[in-house]
Amino acid sequence: MERGTRTLSTPRPAPRPARNRLAAGAVALVVLLAIAAGTLYFRNGAGAAGSPGPLATGTGLPTPSDTGLVARLNVGPGATFSWAPDGRHLLVSDAAGSRVYDRFGKLVSDFAPVEGWLDASRLVGVDGSVVDISHSQPGASPAGSAVLANGHGSAAIVVAQPTGCGDPVVNWYRDGEYVKANENVTPLGWSPDGRYVLLGHETCDASTPATSREGQVQVVDFASGRVAVTLDNVQGEIAFSPDGASVAAQSGPDLEVGDLDTGEPETIPGARFLGWLDQESIFVAFGSRIQFVDLDPVDVSAATYAVWKASSPTGLALAGDLTGSARAIVAVNGFQLLDLSSAGLAAEPYSAAAQASETYLQPGWWSPDGGMLALESTDGTFIALISVDSSRPGSWASSGH
Repeated sequence: MERGTRTLSTPRPAPRPARNRLAAGAVALVVLLAIAAGTLYFRNGAGAAGSPGPLATGTGLPTPSDTGLVARLNVGPGATFSWAPDGRHLLVSDAAGSRVYDRFGKLVSDFAPVEGWLDASRLVGVDGSVVDISHSQPGASPAGSAVLANGHGSAAIVVAQPTGCGDPVVNWYRDGEYVKANENVTPLGWSPDGRYVLLGHETCDASTPATSREGQVQVVDFASGRVAVTLDNVQGEIAFSPDGASVAAQSGPDLEVGDLDTGEPETIPGARFLGWLDQESIFVAFGSRIQFVDLDPVDVSAATYAVWKASSPTGLALAGDLTGSARAIVAVNGFQLLDLSSAGLAAEPYSAAAQASETYLQPGWWSPDGGMLALESTDGTFIALISVDSSRPGSWASSGH
């Protein structure tokens, strides 16, 4: 690993083939994430999908030309967003309901109920109903309800919140049916391929503020019910690696990285997770220092960095700083495609430098093909829809900002 200070223009290390690498250790890892207001303190999002590699071409997806701002989508407080599994549409949800936009920011449909991606062309609602994305739907969502769908035919549907401490009541959409399981569990999100669901159980202690509670999380193979990893004392951010084979998450003041095949976590003491650079390496913060960690075996570089980077499905990266603000879109060779330092956009929901008060899944900024990027404004009033062409640098100012 190169020693010294690395800047945005410095090439990133080349990704290495993924392999089972994590040594056996004490089990402890992963997340509690706020998906709705009220007493459920888990925040929904999605990890980056796919593994770094050559820029995808010939996808046939409609993509605005060049690199720059395509649209600003106005949103209300607490907005969330997610890409369709084919990357053709963006679903945005807030207190007013859910809306589907195409890649040019054109409104396709409007849904009063809360919805989630069942697949590329259909949404599933809080009542288990399925609707085509081209058909708007009236109605209202019950208070405290939420949908966490995996885009591959399954969804966790929160139908009731606990009174005080505890887990919500959850039903499921699976195998083409709405299953009224009335299960007490906290669904946290899904792996990029929809195979694994994160299921949490909040540790109840009335003396602990709800936004600070830790809990156990199981990473479960949804089809078989097999528990891949059981994680204890989790509070903070979680993110799947670009290939979906590993997870990184905060457990108190430490960072845990676990392999889903072996179920064996590795602890990096005192580190706060920032972003996966590739399936074998991550950026972390030690206090006010951004550092790089090679995971096979664990090796913390002595170098410090001005920004951290999180890989896209094609190997491009979103760069951010310790305040959680987006700084740039960066090519594989370190070339800056788009300067975001004055755009007022958030790479993370909360300040990465602050002590964690809630736990959340890292946002799924990138479309699955890597040609589009969605970022919420730091003031929470809009979502920026950005086109990314790796061969053409762009200007934020000339893109309509």
